[in-house]
Amino acid sequence: MKSIRRLFAVIIILALGMLACNLPSNTSAPQSPDLNNALTLAVQTIQAATQQAQSSLPTGTTAPAATPSTPIVTVSAATNCRTGPGTNYDLVLTFQPGASAEVVGKYTPSNYWIIKTPTGGTCWLWGMYATVQGNVDSLAEIEPPTAPPVAVAPTTVPTSGSNSGSNPKPTATSKPVFINPILLNPGTIKVFALPPAAPSKLTVTTTCTYSVFHILSVRTDHLSWPSVSNATGYNVYENGSKISGTIGTSINLIGATSTGNVSFGVAAYNSFGTSGTTSATGHC
Repeated sequence: MKSIRRLFAVIIILALGMLACNLPSNTSAPQSPDLNNALTLAVQTIQAATQQAQSSLPTGTTAPAATPSTPIVTVSAATNCRTGPGTNYDLVLTFQPGASAEVVGKYTPSNYWIIKTPTGGTCWLWGMYATVQGNVDSLAEIEPPTAPPVAVAPTTVPTSGSNSGSNPKPTATSKPVFINPILLNPGTIKVFALPPAAPSKLTVTTTCTYSVFHILSVRTDHLSWPSVSNATGYNVYENGSKISGTIGTSINLIGATSTGNVSFGVAAYNSFGTSGTTSATGHC
């Protein structure tokens, strides 16, 4: 554009020079044909340069969207973030839609992203509902941590008695646990297996972060409860809807932007059923 402006200035100066050189001494005399031709040539040159400049401008183009230098992840549905790539790892937090976090690594074989948590640690986020913006090619492939051990009942092999011999059967060293045993006949016990009891208490601690305009930008609800005997795990509810499951006795819920009361609940479960729900309310 600067070169076109310079061309316009040169043409105008030349035209004015030619006009000055061809001015007759008598102002009432008609203009000479040379002067008319010079002015016509100047106008045509300016029009041609203008058309060329306009045709060279891109049309219908938009600037590409800025790409963040640090990869950032968001989710379209609530997703558990754990200490490793699988449900057998401990739950760290549940990542909610609307929240975002920095991605620091990846595990491509199982579609997991390693993200930073609000407390400064990391957790493994399943990529099914995740969207990552930014350059992920430079992210390191992270090896999964060692999976938690699976509890196995200890056994011993008797050295004598009716169960001994070349192929003895293992016998559990720990005593069996009976739930509500009912004595039917002497020496006979029938066991009724029941669902676990509901947690005796649910504690909700809510942390609310606001913008400069006092608009809630992120909300974290920390839920905790006492362990329940004979429980395999716990279901967590928000406003009556199940949002997560965990084998621990606490959970962080991040990303909600509601400023009012939010009702939370927790119920214990095992292979025989689920307990009632223990409820509590968080508020921003």
